[in-house]
Amino acid sequence: MPLSPQIYRSILDGLHEAVLVIDAEGYVCFSNARANVIFGDPLGENWRSSGDAQRQWLDHHLRPLNASETPLERLQAGQVLQAEELILVDGDHQNPRWVAVSGGPAPGQPAGGIVLTIQDISPYKHREAALLKQAFHDELTGLPNRSLFLDRVSHALARAQEHPGLLMALLFIDLDRFKVVNDNLGHGVGNQLLIELGSRLRAALRPEDTLARLGGDEFAVLIEDIPTGSSAIAIAEQLRSVVTQPFQLQAQDVYIDASIGIALGPGNYDSPDLWLRDADTAMYQIKDMPTQGWHIFDSSLQIQQDQRLQLEIGLRQALTKGELRLHYQPIVTISNQTITGFEALVRWQHPTRGLLPPVDFIPIAEETGLIIPLGWWVLEEACRQMQIWTSKYPAMAAFTVSVNMSSKQFTQPNLVQNVGEILSRTGFDPHRLKIEITEGVLIDNSDTIITILHQLKAMGIQLLVDDFGTGYSSLSYLHRFPFDCLKIDRSFIENADQDFEKLEILQSVVRLAWNLGLDVVAEGIETSKHYAQLKALRCELGQGYLFSRPLAPDAIEAMLVERLGHPLAVQPSPSVSTLQNSATPYADSPTTQLP
Repeated sequence: MPLSPQIYRSILDGLHEAVLVIDAEGYVCFSNARANVIFGDPLGENWRSSGDAQRQWLDHHLRPLNASETPLERLQAGQVLQAEELILVDGDHQNPRWVAVSGGPAPGQPAGGIVLTIQDISPYKHREAALLKQAFHDELTGLPNRSLFLDRVSHALARAQEHPGLLMALLFIDLDRFKVVNDNLGHGVGNQLLIELGSRLRAALRPEDTLARLGGDEFAVLIEDIPTGSSAIAIAEQLRSVVTQPFQLQAQDVYIDASIGIALGPGNYDSPDLWLRDADTAMYQIKDMPTQGWHIFDSSLQIQQDQRLQLEIGLRQALTKGELRLHYQPIVTISNQTITGFEALVRWQHPTRGLLPPVDFIPIAEETGLIIPLGWWVLEEACRQMQIWTSKYPAMAAFTVSVNMSSKQFTQPNLVQNVGEILSRTGFDPHRLKIEITEGVLIDNSDTIITILHQLKAMGIQLLVDDFGTGYSSLSYLHRFPFDCLKIDRSFIENADQDFEKLEILQSVVRLAWNLGLDVVAEGIETSKHYAQLKALRCELGQGYLFSRPLAPDAIEAMLVERLGHPLAVQPSPSVSTLQNSATPYADSPTTQLP
């Protein structure tokens, strides 16, 4: 039994899609309920070939379609549309709707008649836009993220190929002291700072410039169409000025700074990643030039960066391949010239470059975080070696070993546990272990550091302030922290016999240590004059090339066998003269010649 027209209409009115049948003259012959919701009544004049005065069609780039591009005109020209996505807006551009348009010849209609279906896909497109925003924008600041930034850079490179001669710049911005804000005021305040900074940077740039947050405290800027490289420098200086303005956070002024790397382009760049890499490389050069806020990339920087990368890769392998070595520099009692212990100093037996001193790889280890596993290896190896020597040479039963500990190790939550486990595994007496800490460790997270140091002290470990006088040198922390000894930096020993100010500092440090009940170790003793001055000042301990260079374990053991006799014989501790006679050539060169 055929269905009645009313049933057909009821079925079509129940659809979510708008359905329109339009004759060859452009008038609507039929429209369902959904079409009336989308377009309103009456519909006939809305679809005449002369256009719709009340509504406008836009493509997905928000570009208005001309008359020949509208769905009606294309369908009447014989085209077939398959779910083509367009935007339909009112005449005053209110209530925009994303729609999927399909259509073709209307069956059963005279020639030129068409059927058109329109599905409102606005909710889907809004969800898609939200997902795209989430995928390509930083959630905190709302700025483009790394993915969208690299896409914009890629488009800029493509544009540059079409317009040779364009000059552009890519800026890599890294915040300085942002970690201090996070650690001391909390991550919530740090997030507020990043949000405000994003707004400041955006306001300082042109609308056509692209600003992105790459992650953490790193931002990037793409600047197109600049006249000269000097323009990029001026923009970098302006942005840095914006960064250094105080931030009002938690009712106080908070100050940060920024390092900005600049890479001019497009040049030979064919990859946005390479361009961004070079700006990042330029930024890192500023870390060695703290007074300069920006740096422009040149090819020599990339050579240096590649060398650093190869060194980092090699250092990672050195940790697993057993290429690290410890050398031991004797520490002596200045008054009676006998050894009291050693400082363990790491070296790298590089497979092609030979024995590398720490200055060649420790900065990279600090920068990459490799200093953490390296530091634990040094501590365990030093304790292991000292325990072996103690078993073979009873005269060494009271000898101590000093080990440097990096500030990054103090950020590890299990530091005290790790130290305890190493002492347990090696069987080394904690009272014979001295941990050397630079003054910079004491500045960040001081409350946490105090707790850790007291826990180490409770284990019997001795604590030293390394390179005293070169860092922050606050007398207050000497009262707050449980130190046993101050280690005077070598810079105060050099030329002390000719520099009255240095001599005064030495005297002050020694007196300060006495008043606080602390020992004093002077490092860098290289001449008999150094030794005589420190002895006159009644400095307790010293080390330096005058006594001995750092020696490999077999050289230390050869010295002990020669001077102490049979390994198990109990003998007095070797003297300074013993060391001078036994010292073997070492790869490092002293800053001054030994007498």
